[in-house]
Amino acid sequence: MSIRRSLHTSTVVLQLASFLAVPQSLAQTEKSNELLTSNTSNIDSTYLVDELDRLQNRVKRNSMPITLNEAIVIGITNNPELLQTFGAIQQYEWSLIAAQRRWYPQLQLSNGSPFIGYSWGTYINNQYGMRGNRASSTTLSSNSLYSVNKSQSFLLQPGAIVSWNFIDPTRQPDINAASESLKQQKLLFNVSTRNLILNLQQSYYGIQSSQQLINSFKQIYAINKQQLKMLEAQKNIGMATVLDVEQTKSQLFTQLSQLVSYTQEYIKQTALLAEYLALPPGKLAIPSDPAARAGSWSETLQETLKNALKQREEILASLAAAESAQWRGIASIRSYLPVFQLMGTGSLNSSNGYSSVPVDDDPGSAYHWTRTWTATVGIGFSWSLFDGGINAANAESFYAQSRQQKAQAAQTELTVVRQVRSSFAEMQTSRVAIASAQRAYESAKLAQEVARVRWAAGVGDITSVVQTIQQLSIAAQQSSQAILSYNNAVAEIYRYSATWPGSTEKDVQMRLRMMRNPSSNPKNSSLIP
Repeated sequence: MSIRRSLHTSTVVLQLASFLAVPQSLAQTEKSNELLTSNTSNIDSTYLVDELDRLQNRVKRNSMPITLNEAIVIGITNNPELLQTFGAIQQYEWSLIAAQRRWYPQLQLSNGSPFIGYSWGTYINNQYGMRGNRASSTTLSSNSLYSVNKSQSFLLQPGAIVSWNFIDPTRQPDINAASESLKQQKLLFNVSTRNLILNLQQSYYGIQSSQQLINSFKQIYAINKQQLKMLEAQKNIGMATVLDVEQTKSQLFTQLSQLVSYTQEYIKQTALLAEYLALPPGKLAIPSDPAARAGSWSETLQETLKNALKQREEILASLAAAESAQWRGIASIRSYLPVFQLMGTGSLNSSNGYSSVPVDDDPGSAYHWTRTWTATVGIGFSWSLFDGGINAANAESFYAQSRQQKAQAAQTELTVVRQVRSSFAEMQTSRVAIASAQRAYESAKLAQEVARVRWAAGVGDITSVVQTIQQLSIAAQQSSQAILSYNNAVAEIYRYSATWPGSTEKDVQMRLRMMRNPSSNPKNSSLIP
């Protein structure tokens, strides 16, 4: 069983090394492969631990230690997700401006056909019915019954129309709908920012927890390694059995497997933190402080619930979306009302040429020009009396959407209450768990020391040593998990109650100014550690 465990552990370590290896480490990888293909029972656990150390050190060489506050500032300043959400805000800002500009009068230039150019015409008149008219007192020649005239003119026909809808029943509802949609997008921007801050905090705490576990299990590994050496020495002189040695070795490689998983989690969390910080490729960040209780929450549960229900942007965004849909439904219904407008028109018709000149004649004195100015002003209206019920159906669709958003807001309120209660309870229980786990760790550490001393003195057995070391590893896990749970719970309470931690609100406002006026920012405005 111990051979299989050692093979599995070494395989995981070498696979992990292959993902993070650089060209300079190819020789080490080849050496690892040679060791793997050799007798796995001869693989020294020290080499595996050294391999894990190299992986972690490689991460640290490419990383810059930062505090949690620095990480939040860098994330808010650099993360492109906020820029993406801000683009939606600008989109709806311009939609609101477009709706408000419906109050402005409209000027439209028009023209005849063509606006400027030439016109030619030929007029043929054939009075063929007069040829058989015997009642005619005169004899008509064929030339008088058939005539062809021509015309030519240079035309200039500009025009203009000015109109102002001073009574438009759909205008103000459309403005109100656009305003509520903009309000919704601003609230959703805060949601994205709060989610980013929470993700940064949880990733930061996750790295701290993984580092704490790595340090604890390295110490436990050193204890096991020392114990194994003593057992192997005693086995050589017949004072220890194969069972004693293999039992300790099994525990050694089991805890080494746990150390591998903690190293994997450490590397994953550093990569995740780099993503949230929007760091360039090859650049990482790690916490500058060890794992410890971070932050606190002073409000009671009822105060927290009250503030959360009043401030959570998800609830307010759903209500804003409901109002927007309601106003759009009103606009659709009001489209059946008449629109009154003040309008004026003006036009010029200028013609220069001749008309009604026989085709074979020279126009000569027939050339002339004319100009006609026309202008009108008054009140008009347009009224869509019936469209088959299309706008009425659209209105009902918007009203249904409004009801759906209100129901979504009610559902979100229930979710908010659950989130706050769960995080608040986790914070309180984790506070107790930290004290309990710390005492358990101290007791387990002392117990394994006493068990090893008793075994060395010949009054104890190896099983007690193995059990106390196992208890020490469990206590280390519980202590790390308690601190991580407490820190995450406090961060979640800030998030779920829509409360900005520390001075992050100022950092968010600064990022908004940077995105709104990118040309006024220095080229190195982004924070890259």
